[in-house]
Amino acid sequence: MTPLVTLTRDPLQILKVDAIGYGAKDTGEMGGGAAAAVLAAAGPEILTDLRSKLARSPHTVGDVVLTGSFKLQAVGIRWVIHIISIIKHTPQGAYCPKPERLRDGVCAALVPASKVGARSVALSALGTGEGRVAPRDAARYMLDGVHAFRRSSAASDLAVTLSLPSYRDYEAFRSVVQSH
Repeated sequence: MTPLVTLTRDPLQILKVDAIGYGAKDTGEMGGGAAAAVLAAAGPEILTDLRSKLARSPHTVGDVVLTGSFKLQAVGIRWVIHIISIIKHTPQGAYCPKPERLRDGVCAALVPASKVGARSVALSALGTGEGRVAPRDAARYMLDGVHAFRRSSAASDLAVTLSLPSYRDYEAFRSVVQSH
């Protein structure tokens, strides 16, 4: 069986994986953090595809949209998983109003990735920037999501990497992984 997760400080868009996932805004904007890096690497077509898919239904924290990777296919990344982590228009501004739903988002992200044939997925820390989620909380929710996926799926060989370029995020996630 594959280890639960691997941690790296490398950014998503350079990892040798089949699919990458990041914390998306409910509006489909890709203007900061991992989202901006994915947009720059994949090209503007990803934004058009994402917004088209988001327009089809309401979305909340933990919902997932799967798109192609466009220019990232050149480096072997075939899919991008947009995990809704930030709700843009709230009385408190843009943030993650239900961080506990990040667990569901991770589990929901891994299911379609395995169904389309991905053997490896890398995820960024969800909600730890603009979403205002404490990194240790994000780590607990995300690891719980990976555990839930592994318990409910026959695809337990799906390799999951957490891309944590931020020292603050990396140290928080490392601490939580070591305590499990």
